[in-house]
Amino acid sequence: MFSNLDSFPDEHSLECDLCIVGGGAAGISIAREFADTALKICLIESSAEYHQPSQLLYDADQRPLKRARSIKEGVHYGAEAIHSRLRFFGGSTNHWGGYCVPLTPHDLETHDWMPESGWPIDWAELSRFYPRAQALCEAGPFVYDETLWQGTGVKHYDFDGSRLRNRFYQFSPPTRFGDRYGDELRRARNIEIIFNANATNIGLRKNARSAKSVTVKSFSGKQATVRARHFIVACGGIENARLLLASDDVATTGVGNVNDLVGRYFMDHLYDSVGSLLVSARPDRLLQQYAQITSTNPAHPLSGDEPVPFQAALCVSEQIQRKNRTGGAAIFLRGDWETADEGIRAVYKALDPASEDHASKKGSNLLDILSNLDTALPEIKRVIQGKQPDHLPVLFCIAEQVPNRSSRVLLDTAHDALGARRALLDWRLTDQDRRTFAQMPALLAAEFGRLGIGRVHTSPWLDDEAMYLYRDDFSRILEPGRHHSGTTRMASTPDRGVVNVDCRLFDVENVSVAGSSVFPTIGYANPTLTILALSLRLADHLKQELA
Repeated sequence: MFSNLDSFPDEHSLECDLCIVGGGAAGISIAREFADTALKICLIESSAEYHQPSQLLYDADQRPLKRARSIKEGVHYGAEAIHSRLRFFGGSTNHWGGYCVPLTPHDLETHDWMPESGWPIDWAELSRFYPRAQALCEAGPFVYDETLWQGTGVKHYDFDGSRLRNRFYQFSPPTRFGDRYGDELRRARNIEIIFNANATNIGLRKNARSAKSVTVKSFSGKQATVRARHFIVACGGIENARLLLASDDVATTGVGNVNDLVGRYFMDHLYDSVGSLLVSARPDRLLQQYAQITSTNPAHPLSGDEPVPFQAALCVSEQIQRKNRTGGAAIFLRGDWETADEGIRAVYKALDPASEDHASKKGSNLLDILSNLDTALPEIKRVIQGKQPDHLPVLFCIAEQVPNRSSRVLLDTAHDALGARRALLDWRLTDQDRRTFAQMPALLAAEFGRLGIGRVHTSPWLDDEAMYLYRDDFSRILEPGRHHSGTTRMASTPDRGVVNVDCRLFDVENVSVAGSSVFPTIGYANPTLTILALSLRLADHLKQELA
């Protein structure tokens, strides 16, 4: 059933077994697991569809998220903090790109070069839930290995696995969870979804060891209380921490924050180009290898006759991460050679001594240039001036941010339109994060050179002078990944994290947290598939506990 808070009497009180705060991928996937059971489920969400007053609650966060006066060391984040957080049914899946990829066993391990690394569960436990998560995303079979190449007809280069490895991504349509699963939840006899219900406070009992209610407010001024046996906070990597911290009427430091860890260890993926590639011959083979490919793979019976869209990326090996003491990183190749003029292609064939047909086809290359002077001449000029060509594959890096206790979500002294304290983001990057990017050009150049693929042009922002100039805030060069994580991290003991292995608060016995905020480390994989896997695992645990 769908309801609207404005249709309830003021100061209304609702009773249920499980209250889910947030209707994004995590909240919706958990609610589905309880459909048509004996348990009464209440899911609260700000809006059924995009609602500007609701979304503008985050607009007020823009100033402090960029840089509050009270934050002296944090770095620039930008507007992504607003635009990536969506306050309506389906959450961030409403603009999700559909990338699906699991974490690896390496991502979950403790690394002696990475502080506060290591998950309290192993990959064998987490991987049990990945196939179910994959099905929710409406992606292909849970296959993420080299056998995906079979059936593609694409020839691929064999990189040295001790330096660079292939990593495979599959694609959801992408599934918009609110649209895809909304009718199913509406029909469930035991589930009530309340819209226009903005959570402002988690009410604790006097002993502060358990929660009794969640207060919700509408923009018209209606207020209600949802009482439950168990509560799940599933509002996103920033908002999960903000709600826990702001609920300070009983526990003065906030819910679950006895050890001052709520909001800490904020992480995001770091995006930027690390260079471009001057290819020795036509780059079609390389770009085809790392483009989005559709495979029908008879080697996997799970695939049947259904095509499996996927994309490969080049990833830094575990050995290199250990040697250079960096986080993980993936390289995607982006280029527009398929639409580039033949004259432009000919320029680089003729001017590049490494080209396989530089000498043998010098005459035909020159003829191609002369036949396409209007597009070829600007490229010749760029080469003479020593500038990077316009039509080269770009080496685009997605990097892991290492855990950092000082990188955190805090509360502002100002309040939003609903009377809740606004979020502050004190984003901290480290030399390790910088080194993750800095190592990439040389690593790629060595492998591309060994295989005779071509030469790497390093991005100017990675030269020594630029790195020195931006040493205090190289975030101004980067694009944040908008994958907010780590602010209620999972751990084996309360001195290291906020939630236990079952994603329940250490300090409050009947409040759990869902979403990427529980990630102890972020890896370099897009988080949606892992969010869903952990959410399904949490749902299975609560089915037994609440039965």
